[in-house]
Amino acid sequence: VGAKNALKEIAMAKVMVPNIVLVVLDRAIQMFGAGGVGQDTPLAEFWAGMRTLRIADGPDEVHTRQIAQLEIRQQNARLEARKQTLSSARL
Repeated sequence: VGAKNALKEIAMAKVMVPNIVLVVLDRAIQMFGAGGVGQDTPLAEFWAGMRTLRIADGPDEVHTRQIAQLEIRQQNARLEARKQTLSSARL
């Protein structure tokens, strides 16, 4: 398949995975209470690292826009193929 053919899926992963990890870490921190943000557990460090990665890898808005553009391009190609099929069937 290759990375070029998986651009939409890669962008989706770049949006979803960090967000899900942050939700999981937030819940874990909540379970530990004040200890979750202290130095007794690595949770606060994990949360800060994941939040930083989310920003460093590009804002979610950039990836979301890329997903939308790729989806629109894909749907337009499908529509054009459908139009050609219909026009060929009429001949």
